[in-house]
Amino acid sequence: MYKKSLKILMFACIVVPIAIFIVQVDFAIVLAELRKIGSGFFVILLITLIAYMLGTIGWWICLGSERTRISLGQLFGIRQIGETVGLYNPSSVVGGDMLKNELLKSYSISNSNASTSVVVSRVTAILSQLLLFILSLCWLVVIMDNSRQAFWLYGLCILIALLLSLKILFFYLLHQKRSTVETQEVGSFNLWQRLCKVIRSLAVQTRYFFQHHTKLFWWSYFFFFLHWLIGGLEFYFILRFLNYDVPLMHSVWMDMGVMIFKSVGAFIPGQLGIEELGNKILLASISIQGSTVWITVSILRRARQICWILVGVICYVFVRKTDTLSIFKHGNTVR
Repeated sequence: MYKKSLKILMFACIVVPIAIFIVQVDFAIVLAELRKIGSGFFVILLITLIAYMLGTIGWWICLGSERTRISLGQLFGIRQIGETVGLYNPSSVVGGDMLKNELLKSYSISNSNASTSVVVSRVTAILSQLLLFILSLCWLVVIMDNSRQAFWLYGLCILIALLLSLKILFFYLLHQKRSTVETQEVGSFNLWQRLCKVIRSLAVQTRYFFQHHTKLFWWSYFFFFLHWLIGGLEFYFILRFLNYDVPLMHSVWMDMGVMIFKSVGAFIPGQLGIEELGNKILLASISIQGSTVWITVSILRRARQICWILVGVICYVFVRKTDTLSIFKHGNTVR
């Protein structure tokens, strides 16, 4: 009874935020903007499909020898489900990654390997994203007018130095030879102690994978870098369709900037309002301040998200169907 109630609660936590997001979208306005851009919207969907597929490959590599047990198509479906839940659920990426880990078990992938792949792929995704963000900041420094924007120039240089230091420190820690974590043997843990224990455990998983599967780590890093780079093309093509000729690095900078805004508001389902604010500020940063353009860009990006929500729902239906067939095939019972 307890497990059944917990499942219902978890299902509600996933479905309700997505339903609220869809209800609050004015589909009349969305359709009007889609008519203006025409077939260009399919280009945007294709770009995100390629980016998501690259991200799937980055995760698939982290499965190591067990990746032969699941196809890229199946893993793409699981990733889409997890990312959708992470985006539109208050638990953010934590809930999405936990669901990914659970869904992997249906493909005879060991729990430890599934958990490690989810953790390491998240780390390589963040580190590669950080690299691309640093490169986009360097681009801004290069094109800035040193005489008129000296204050912002110095600020960006300091930020770049801090981010580089953080990245170097992280890789230094990955190179350390410690392979175990010291745990405090006490009768019970408070919330902070439990959180620290989980973080230490995740750090050990990542360090072990980095030291014993170095090539796989860097290949995952490379594909996630391509994932973020291709994803940045979304802004580029949307603005091109709206007759704004922007450099590619500007679109990458905007995409990375919006990601930061979304991370701050990660606890808000779908980052409603937060992403739109990020779009407005980042467009203004490249001197595009018309409200019409901002609204159109925001609507097109939300329309793209709605399409991928539907894909995530379809993937979930097929994954559940596959799970059920697997249970009957092997004669197992559900407890």
